[in-house]
Amino acid sequence: MKNTEIRKPYRMEDFLRPQLFQKVAQMVHFHWRRNPEDNTLVNAPNWAFCFSAILNILFFACNGWDIIGHLCFGKPTNQDPPVLSITIYFSIRGLMLFIKRKDIVEFVKDLDRECPRDLASQLEMQMDKTYQNFWKRYRFIQIYSHVGGPLFCLMPVVLFLLTHEGKGSPVALHEQLLGGWLPFGVRKDPDFYFLVWFIDLVCTTCGVSFFVTFDNLFNVMQGHLIMHLGYLARKISDLDPRKSLTNEVQFFEELRLLVQRQQLLNGLCGRYNEIFKVAFLVSNFVGAGSLCFYLFVLSETTDVLIIAQYILPTLVLVGFTFEICLRGTQLEEASEGLELSLRCQEWYMGSRRYRKFYLLWMQYCQRTQKLGAFGLIEVNMVHFTEIMQLAYRLFTFLKSH
Repeated sequence: MKNTEIRKPYRMEDFLRPQLFQKVAQMVHFHWRRNPEDNTLVNAPNWAFCFSAILNILFFACNGWDIIGHLCFGKPTNQDPPVLSITIYFSIRGLMLFIKRKDIVEFVKDLDRECPRDLASQLEMQMDKTYQNFWKRYRFIQIYSHVGGPLFCLMPVVLFLLTHEGKGSPVALHEQLLGGWLPFGVRKDPDFYFLVWFIDLVCTTCGVSFFVTFDNLFNVMQGHLIMHLGYLARKISDLDPRKSLTNEVQFFEELRLLVQRQQLLNGLCGRYNEIFKVAFLVSNFVGAGSLCFYLFVLSETTDVLIIAQYILPTLVLVGFTFEICLRGTQLEEASEGLELSLRCQEWYMGSRRYRKFYLLWMQYCQRTQKLGAFGLIEVNMVHFTEIMQLAYRLFTFLKSH
């Protein structure tokens, strides 16, 4: 594992690095650069979003045409429900990144402004732990995308080469990477198999890149917010109310800075939730549907290759859903840490003025910062249980029919 001991100050760019496959495929959606004039972090314009949007439009237009033809005209469909549901899951994340790109850039700029620059401040804020957590996460995503992704993409090719009956037979659905409709019947023509597979490969790379970018931004933002909240909680714990009796002016000046810091962090937490709340609401339930389809496919087949193709996405989907809910719980706990630090104070030893202020401050600290969506859901471990229950209910419904 890479040595994460701080030897020189970290920069925000160290947390926002793309994966290798994104660089090779030119699917880096945010190009972070330093403005030489004021050293602020900026996002350089790029065409990755536009190219990815065109691919998504074409992919879903083809799938939509296939579904409409099946429903309205009775034509045979070539849909792979598990693959279609997971592509919707990825595309929702990409759509949210595109819609909220300006908010994301501004939020990252604000985090960069609050990020300590010198080594001593970073050690005091325990930024080394934040980077260690980021690096572990980065390596996990690196393994998933560079090992699991190619295995998933190559499995249909292996099935095609081993099980296809001959040039006179159409390409079966399980031998295709994504499924759906393509013009002139090329998807089912064995002569065009590798051309179609390459098109599907590009679309898959686009979707995985959306997912990886979303995941990186979500986790980096959350990690920095928790770092700042933890540091503020320690500062509140170090506050000695007795000083309000001996040097009231200086004491309340320090207190004012702490409260302003808390207001700033609460504002950042609110903006953080605003960026991702639509994705939480839609993609988590789409994820439950995708998980249901994967379980159904795994329960209905005895083919080892098909099981190998779908078992990894199933486990990864459960893992990522669990972690997003865990991240929400961690943010709640970090926010609750401010109230806990305040409760542990010997507030009764302070001046009368501070004791009055303490009551107001305690009420303000009880406003725990949470991740949610329009008051309909709260992203925490309880929500993870609800998603798993929903997936199981959908699975039993499909099995019963």
